[in-house]
Amino acid sequence: MESLKLKAEVREKVGGLSSKTAIYKEDKIPGIIYGGKDAPQPILVKNNELLKIINNDGLFNSVVEVELDGKVVNVVFKEVQKHPAKNIFTHIDLQRVVEGTKVNVVVPVVLKNQDKCFGVKIEGGVINHVLKEVSVLSSPDSIPESIEVDMEEIKSKEKVRLSSLGENDSYDFPSSLKSQDPVLVSVLTAKGGSLDFEDEETDDVEEGADGESTESSDEKSSEENNSDSSEEKSE
Repeated sequence: MESLKLKAEVREKVGGLSSKTAIYKEDKIPGIIYGGKDAPQPILVKNNELLKIINNDGLFNSVVEVELDGKVVNVVFKEVQKHPAKNIFTHIDLQRVVEGTKVNVVVPVVLKNQDKCFGVKIEGGVINHVLKEVSVLSSPDSIPESIEVDMEEIKSKEKVRLSSLGENDSYDFPSSLKSQDPVLVSVLTAKGGSLDFEDEETDDVEEGADGESTESSDEKSSEENNSDSSEEKSE
């Protein structure tokens, strides 16, 4: 996939006061690069540098080349935090791309042939897109742009779960997600002019929490450094 570029600088000071100074006075966003065998690296990114790539549709499932201290570090975006009331960025989490290991990225779930869906066209149902994005484990050079679900043969009251997708040679799903086997999409049936939600599952997968402080984000990233590395090693 396309490799995006981002300029960053080493963050010498960490903590609430230094983060606020960077955000409100220097127009810079604090962040952390973690993963692999190297220690987590606090960074600062100019706001205008982040704005260059933040609206890219494939940001969270693309390899980003971070120019840092004269070197290039390949990363994937894990989280971008914004102030809950102000339209400003407050922190970014980046995971190193390590050769020989898989990365955990979030990709959109795309529905194909919705207009041909049997449960809608023939049976008068309505498509319920339950899970709009999903985590995948993949080598950096084979990250899928999306996970496709063909809706043409899906009937009313039928549910498409993660396990329905089958295996793929280029990527896999995290074991925790596979054990949940969430519903990706279903077709609701209409009864008496209203939709029937009976027994309808809403399996939502939380990809991250909003509104965490900068300090907690750095600590969380350091902890994830160990857990992610162990699960993402290529077989």
